[in-house]
Amino acid sequence: MSFREPRPLLDKHGRIFAVLAGSPYHDDWKNVVREAQGLYEDARRQFGTNDEDYKHRRGYYPAVGAGLSYGGGQQFPKNLKITGVERDIANTLLRSTAVRRIANFASAAMQAYAPRLYAHYSRTLDALVASSPSMKPNFQNNVFGAAYFNLGPRVVTLRHKDFQNLAWGWCSVTAMGDFNPSLGGHIVLWDLNMMIEFPPGSTILIPSALLLHSNIAIQPGETRFSLTQFSAGGLFRWVECDFRSQYQYEQAGGVLPSGQDRWNQGISMYSTWAELCVDE
Repeated sequence: MSFREPRPLLDKHGRIFAVLAGSPYHDDWKNVVREAQGLYEDARRQFGTNDEDYKHRRGYYPAVGAGLSYGGGQQFPKNLKITGVERDIANTLLRSTAVRRIANFASAAMQAYAPRLYAHYSRTLDALVASSPSMKPNFQNNVFGAAYFNLGPRVVTLRHKDFQNLAWGWCSVTAMGDFNPSLGGHIVLWDLNMMIEFPPGSTILIPSALLLHSNIAIQPGETRFSLTQFSAGGLFRWVECDFRSQYQYEQAGGVLPSGQDRWNQGISMYSTWAELCVDE
């Protein structure tokens, strides 16, 4: 199997719940990834050298976020507030054609393997941006609300779930760096007892709020960076509540679906392998 060749992961009902999306069959893709990696390396040099200074629940490395956020006490959705060197780094990476191509490949992979889920993301993002001119998406032709640029130089994530993401939604992860994917950098999906080789330049989409995941260490002297993209569950809830908080919506007499009904609606957005094959 080629690392470029995509592989969907199916549940017992044949639903595609995650995708090993591989990478595009473009002759210049390695150069695209190498260019983005160079920008990551430049950005990393703007931080200190002690990884312990950048400890967070996902690992020991600096990460710069950008995009739309809602949760953690925010009164309304807005772009993540970043200042100083982090703002400069985010602006440089967001303007990069190479980074945009990598980000938009992940968005296109969702469209290909989960078109209903993609449409839900697209409608929500469009509605948010239309509701407030101050909200700016990271990339054109991309349905993810936010991104994190994980600057390494040795991105190794600890076991975690991304609880604030849409429960059944997909998070995309694209790996970059100079490392041997046979010896390290694998993504581990703990609930599924799966460890998957994850080479530089390839993308994986998983329901990161549901699956406990991490990746394993790389070899001494190697480097690893990554781009993650996601949409907070609160963004979808804000739109569903007519652009107000759930509390305000319910105080005004609004009624949301039950948790079970919401879950059933969510997983109905997953495609089955059979229906995608029929569409072909």
